[in-house]
Amino acid sequence: MRATLHQLKVFKQVANTMNFTKAGEVLGLTQPAVSIQIKQLEGNLGIKLFEKVGKSLYLTPAGKKLQVFSDDIFTRFENMDMSLSALKGELEGDFYLSAVTSAKYFTPHLLGAFHKKYPKVIFHLDIVNREQIIQRLQENRDDLVIMGLLPEMMPLARYPFVDNPIILIASPDHPLAKKKNIALTELSEYAFIHREKGSGTRKLLEEFLVGKGVNLQVNMTLGNSETIKQAVMADLGLSATSRHSVSLELATNSLVELDVVGFPLIRSWYIVHHESKHLSPIASAFIDFVMASGVSQDILPKRFLAKTASDKSSE
Repeated sequence: MRATLHQLKVFKQVANTMNFTKAGEVLGLTQPAVSIQIKQLEGNLGIKLFEKVGKSLYLTPAGKKLQVFSDDIFTRFENMDMSLSALKGELEGDFYLSAVTSAKYFTPHLLGAFHKKYPKVIFHLDIVNREQIIQRLQENRDDLVIMGLLPEMMPLARYPFVDNPIILIASPDHPLAKKKNIALTELSEYAFIHREKGSGTRKLLEEFLVGKGVNLQVNMTLGNSETIKQAVMADLGLSATSRHSVSLELATNSLVELDVVGFPLIRSWYIVHHESKHLSPIASAFIDFVMASGVSQDILPKRFLAKTASDKSSE
């Protein structure tokens, strides 16, 4: 006798929660009913799927393999539903997207435009740092990811869709705020605020400055762009960030973009997924939509793109 879909559904939930009671709550079953289904599944397959050590539940090696298979099976079912909906001229279902923190300022605009075309799609958006994004890619937790600096040695399909200018910012009261053609070496004379280790912006900046033989006086390391913006506004130091993350502050003169030789560093924002990933119809539609819709003109607010032409002409 083989495993039934119902048994696999129960197994999948137990494997996700590692708790029979919590799995039952999600499935609308009692804890004894969940236990019975797991015992029957193990009997049908002739192998143990879970083991208990103390009060903790763990997957056996066989359980880990079955978890991969069951995840794939139910993903295919979800994709089948989406594909059939697409054949009827509509797209519906869940769409899981994660983005690095600097991309949170424009990602909702992409989702908003996509939602107007496909109103039945349910969005799940997580904003995390670069290290967490890489972990999510390794664990295949999202349909798609939006990030800037891509991880090395990871086979990724990548779709560049808009420029990501990395700029240097300062308080309007900073000595360099109104100066033109600032030499890179002058930066080392002033306090600098870094993002946390692992940040794509920090990695890009450090690699660039090492190549130029410039050392910074780092007096502070902060974990997110919002805190860094406030610290720079308070004139605690200079910092580097994506222009997209400070567009409002630049427009209101709360911060200024420094005119430093070699800046901005122009990179791209990418939609990415693992090369071997089977994309859902929604994920494929999102990529096609963003790549074909002329993001720079039709989706993102003008403040994100105002300097693109001048940046490129100065390179």
